[in-house]
Order: sequence, then C-alpha cells, then structure tokens
Amino acid sequence: MRRVCQAVVSALVVLVLFPQTSRAQNLSELLSNFFTRENPLILANPEHAAHFIAAEGTAFTQTVDTLNRNIAYQLSSFPLGSSSGGFTFELDPTLGTLTRTTSSFGPLFAERALTSGKGKLTLGGSYVHSTYDRFEGKELDDGSIQLTLTHFNIPGDNHYEGDLIDSDLVLDIESDTFAMFATYGVTDRLDLGIAVPIQKVKMDATFLLTILPVATVGDPVPSHYFQNFELQGSLHDSGEASGIGDIVLRGKLNMTQGDWGGLAAGLDVRLPTGDEENLLGTGATQVKGFLIASGGKSKFSPHVNLGYTFTSDSDLLGTLPDELNYSGGFDAAVHPRVTLTADVVGRALLDAQRLVDTETVYRFRRASDPVGSLPRSVTRADLTTEQGTLNLLFAALGLKINPTGRLLLSGNVLLSLSKDNGLQDMVTPVIQLDYNF
Repeated sequence: MRRVCQAVVSALVVLVLFPQTSRAQNLSELLSNFFTRENPLILANPEHAAHFIAAEGTAFTQTVDTLNRNIAYQLSSFPLGSSSGGFTFELDPTLGTLTRTTSSFGPLFAERALTSGKGKLTLGGSYVHSTYDRFEGKELDDGSIQLTLTHFNIPGDNHYEGDLIDSDLVLDIESDTFAMFATYGVTDRLDLGIAVPIQKVKMDATFLLTILPVATVGDPVPSHYFQNFELQGSLHDSGEASGIGDIVLRGKLNMTQGDWGGLAAGLDVRLPTGDEENLLGTGATQVKGFLIASGGKSKFSPHVNLGYTFTSDSDLLGTLPDELNYSGGFDAAVHPRVTLTADVVGRALLDAQRLVDTETVYRFRRASDPVGSLPRSVTRADLTTEQGTLNLLFAALGLKINPTGRLLLSGNVLLSLSKDNGLQDMVTPVIQLDYNF
C-alpha cells in the first residue's frame, strides 16, 4: 500500500512540476488547423494539389470551432465532487468535546448542509478517468460527425471548383483528472476549502475523406484524386498535454440545523489557472453560488442543491455560458462503516453554442453544360451552429467505506443521462480517498 501511495504521489509531482505537451502545436488548435491555408489538404494531381481548404467563416470552420469550444469548456469545467468531508462534528456543550453529528459519510457529487466542525481538517484526493463516446448525440468513433470541404475559388478554373470532399471526423478523447483538496472548519458553521486539479488530456483526430467529383465526373482525366487515382484518403493528427487545471476555492456556511435537517449556502470560485491553449482550463473565472437543503442526522439523509454559475469571458474561447446547477439524492448509512450514495446531478449551460444537423445545397457546373445554362446543385448532409441551452445530466452511484480510523475510501460511477447533449462519457469511474484530522 505504501508503494502504491508513493507511486501516485510521484506521478502527481511530475504532472505539477513538469506540465507538458507532446507537440509544438497547442492542443486547442489540433482540430482547427486541419485544411487551413498554412496546412492545406494535398492531393496527388499537381495541378489541383492544394485547392481544398476550410476558409474562415464557412460552415466547416464554424462547426469545427464550436466542437473545439465545447470540448475545451466541458473538459475544463467537469465537477470535482463535494467540498464536504465525510466526518462532521459539533461541540457538545455538556461535555466540552467534539462529537460526530451523523452516522452517514455524506454524498460525493452533491453537498449536505452539515459542516466539518471547528478546527477539523480534511485532506484528500480523487481520480476521474474519462473516455468520451459521443458529442451532440453523434458517436465519436464512427465518422458520424460529417462535414463538407469545398474547393476554393481560382480564376479561370471554371467547373473544377464545384467538386466537394466529404470529411468524416473520427475523434478519440481521453482525460485523467487528479484533484487534491483540503477543507477546514473555521467555525462550527463555516467551512473553507480548496481543490487543485491536475489534468492530462489526450486527443487523436482522423478525417476520413471522400472526393465527390460532382462537377468533373465524366472528364477524360480526373481532376481531384489521392494516390493511385483513389477517391478515398485520410488525414490524422494527435497530441496530449498535462498540468494544473483550474483551481477551485470553496466556502460553505451552515445557516440553520436541527433534528429535522439543515440549510446552508455555498460558494465556489473557479480560477483560470489552467492552460486553456492545451485544454487544461477555460481561461475564464467562474463563480458558483448555491443553496443546500439536507435531512437530519438519521442513517438516511436526502439532500437538494440549487445554484447558479456566473462565467467571465475567455481570451481564447470568447463568451462562455452561465450555468444553472442542480442536484438531488440521498446518502444512507447501510453499516457503521459503509454509506451508500445516490444522486442525480445536472448542469444547464445557458446560451451555449450547439451543433445541429442541417442540409446544404452546393451549386456547380460541368464542362459539358451549355453556356448560359442554370447551374446544377447537390444537397449534402451537414452541420451548423445555433445558440441554445445545453442540458448535461448524470446519475452518481457509489459507496463510501471507512476501513479504519477517520480514513474514507469512496468508489463512484457516473452514468450519463443526456447522451444526445454535449460531450459525453457514458460511464465514468471515480475514486476518492480522504482523511479527517
């Protein structure tokens, strides 16, 4: 056990002291740098080798920018879990000593109104591994994100410019988040804390390309092709980065507490300490205020949280959405050393940029078309962007186990309940270890 702990600590030290990216290009630019004028798609025909680019302001670039923004924001603002320690205490005025206030160890991804107790310190860490499966209802591993690349205008090229290229994106995204946290009971009713996430993000992108010779079909010699006159090809790029994410400062004030339950107010301030250019932070300050209602000190305790997050602008990502945050569930002491936790946790990202399916009509001419004839057209499935509310919802199920003393080991599984919205990992494992002093 000691060797395992030493290995984990060593890994964290390396990530903190030596944050790195595996490539000269920033990770946030990986998708947007496909098909630019500086990095064009190169075909085999030297006369038409680099005529397909993603011009700024086109549907292609707007879609990729929206995808990139959503990935960066959702990776960097993933919930870090509860700020409360599993052990809570209060001063017994008759004995002059601190006594435990509940037999339950509390929730993991929600808050309860109880505070730690004056002078009590909780230190711990959690680990979350995410492998993302879907984005806006589309599978990431099968080319479901379909875009159309167009031929840019070249004076005198005539009908060649009408050809298109289907560009189907296959994307592999993984993130590992180690969060180190501390919570201290300043008074019997006030807790202050800090959470420091250390993140590693890996991204692997492949565009599967198919040339659609809608304008040059029937030409004696193909105008656009890959090697060996093939109409299919691909482009690939990958990268990874690691380092400190956006640090969160936390506070919770218990306003009232009784046998019936309690009410509290909380405040989380997420600071822009992560490198947003490598998807380790948003580059924005977030302030989340929320109210907490929870049950009494029995073995079964329900709880409800409701809050709002104000988000500043980011130099890299621009205007980011505010959020409505909510959660509800229960924690139940099924054994003196075991607590069962269950929650539904939601985030409504307001006025967020969304990707939606659309159809685009592309017009073209062929060399054989009579002079003065109307242009032909072809309709392709495409994506476009729109403003709307992005609802992210997941269920959190887990156990908190007290193997000895005031040590808690927590195991949790997050299950996505909104698979058609935003960036989704359908099943996310979470482990946490904390100790109360």
